[in-house]
Amino acid sequence: MHKLTLKLFVAKDTFAPAEFVPVFHRWIQTRSVPDHLLIDVADYAHVPAGPGTLVVASEANIHMDRSDNRLGLLYVRKQPIAGAKVFGDTLRGIFSYALAAAAKMENEEGLKGRLIFRTDEIDVGFNDRLLAPNTPETIAEYHPLVTAFFKKIFPGETLSIDPSSKSPGELIDLRVKSEGSASVSELLDRVRAIPT
Repeated sequence: MHKLTLKLFVAKDTFAPAEFVPVFHRWIQTRSVPDHLLIDVADYAHVPAGPGTLVVASEANIHMDRSDNRLGLLYVRKQPIAGAKVFGDTLRGIFSYALAAAAKMENEEGLKGRLIFRTDEIDVGFNDRLLAPNTPETIAEYHPLVTAFFKKIFPGETLSIDPSSKSPGELIDLRVKSEGSASVSELLDRVRAIPT
């Protein structure tokens, strides 16, 4: 199961709809996302509660997503993570890429100091209806694995991990809430420290 999504929410949304387009174009021009072949930018920021602005890569799409009217960085994996043998490896890889993209976005010219991602609420989605249908059985299978991973990066903290999808027709989405307030960079260091 490699088609996972991960969303980090912004602390405060004060951004114009098209503000992220030049950032993503610059990422393509400078080839600045390791292990990703960046191809194009798509802008759906005019769509209310929509997919926002995204950079398309062969391996994943990276959105500044406005679903549910909540701006955040959404990482949507399309290809398997190289070297991943178990689900925890995949989750670690996707989390690393998403956090690295968020840290990069926070430091972009014009966004630095304005754009801050929260780490106390994170969505993990399962973007594969065939391998991960939205059933109690699937949730029961993956919930302990997601919980085990987040306990490694939020040690000693109280966590709640609950499905946020409303109906069986929706993709599984687990919303993780923690009591901590680590920065994106601090959390990335914790993820990278997890043994492979």
